[in-house]
Amino acid sequence: MSHHLLRLLLICGVALLPALACPARVGANPVQQPGEQASVPSQAEGTTPSRPAETTKQPRPTLKEVPWRIVRDQRFLWLRPFRMKRSDLPWVGLIVGTTAGLMAIDRRVGQGLSDSPPGSGYTFSHNVSRVGAPWSDLGIAGAIYLVGRSRGDQRAQTTGLLGLQAVADSVVVVEILKISTQRPRPTFSGGLIRDHNADGEFFAGGTSFPSGHAAAAFALATVVSEQNREKRWVAPVAYGFASLVSVSRVTMRMHFPSDVFVGAALGYLIGQHVVHGAGGATQDRPLRSRLLPAISAAGGTGLTLSWEF
Repeated sequence: MSHHLLRLLLICGVALLPALACPARVGANPVQQPGEQASVPSQAEGTTPSRPAETTKQPRPTLKEVPWRIVRDQRFLWLRPFRMKRSDLPWVGLIVGTTAGLMAIDRRVGQGLSDSPPGSGYTFSHNVSRVGAPWSDLGIAGAIYLVGRSRGDQRAQTTGLLGLQAVADSVVVVEILKISTQRPRPTFSGGLIRDHNADGEFFAGGTSFPSGHAAAAFALATVVSEQNREKRWVAPVAYGFASLVSVSRVTMRMHFPSDVFVGAALGYLIGQHVVHGAGGATQDRPLRSRLLPAISAAGGTGLTLSWEF
């Protein structure tokens, strides 16, 4: 295994770990909407009524709060590796292991697709990719918010705002990773000419890893699905479309399989964090710094700066 691949696997582990916003929250309730009442355990007849259990009610986001929430999310996500828990290890191992397995076939897939001329499948993939672009996802989330606002539907408004937040978070994370990994795409625009021989190497100047389309599509799909969990048809439709967008990036010869998988994993985990961390409970402890005087054993004086996170 080349030193480039070892270096990349290390980056994958660090990059994906921030998005692991406690998998235990995956089954938590989404943001509570007006008119929704939390269930209270029934009292047995003849017993003394007990104090109703307190429920955790997530405050509803507002449009003006979205930029601040994005900044707060980024702070939390990029500091997450320093707060790794033992429960994170199975998730990290699964994601990094799957990524490594896909990297082993990236070159064969990229070169195999680029050997054949683009046909109707390429055209279909191109059209799906345009519909599922990150900017389109932002537009979809914005439309959900506006429709909800015009109809007085608080759930739709909240879904739209959380969707905007999740997609924006995914764009920021993906762009930073693209700059860090510098992986050329399998082919240049048009799908006819190989880029860097479609070899899947990293740190060779490119923007292939990870897939921004996959990350944004899964981030939005996760928010929509979690906010409408009582409607069983929503999740299959949302995740089905996100999967179609992700696969189209491979068949369009713009990404390798590992690019798409990592993007989809990031989008899903970021979406989970945004929905179940909407009230700020998942932001953990604030980053605190201390500046204290120090005296050395040799008699010198100075200052020490420390961070607690």
